[in-house]
Amino acid sequence: MLLLAALADGVTEVYDLLDSDDTRHMLAALATLGVGVEDRGNNHWRISGVGGAFPVRQAELFLGNAGTAFRPLTAALALSGGDYVLKGVARMHERPIGDLVDALKQLGARIDYSWQPRISALHIHPARWLAIAPRCAATCLASFSPAC
Repeated sequence: MLLLAALADGVTEVYDLLDSDDTRHMLAALATLGVGVEDRGNNHWRISGVGGAFPVRQAELFLGNAGTAFRPLTAALALSGGDYVLKGVARMHERPIGDLVDALKQLGARIDYSWQPRISALHIHPARWLAIAPRCAATCLASFSPAC
């Protein structure tokens, strides 16, 4: 929900947002990318959307162990035309992300693994998008589900 609010036009008010490590890392990442993120107290947040394009085109994002932030941000940033590094704690760098990266690469994304192949530590470069549908294993859908 936070990523959708960030990419939308206008302001989104989010009430009763879960106070968790994943949420805090997503909020910090969005702020780093130039999204207006305002803590209104009592788990109420105001997100000022950027209308589909992050203002910051180059950033290094530390996402801790927040897989629910890492995967959807990977997809969104691959589409953003910027240069981004995504990394986290040592445990995050053991988590697989290869199916998602493979699907994005089939569309023209330019993503390098920063640590070892198919593992969550990425460098995302501006892409050259292709008008094709990616082929993706059924298990790949699990990589996209947190973005919903």
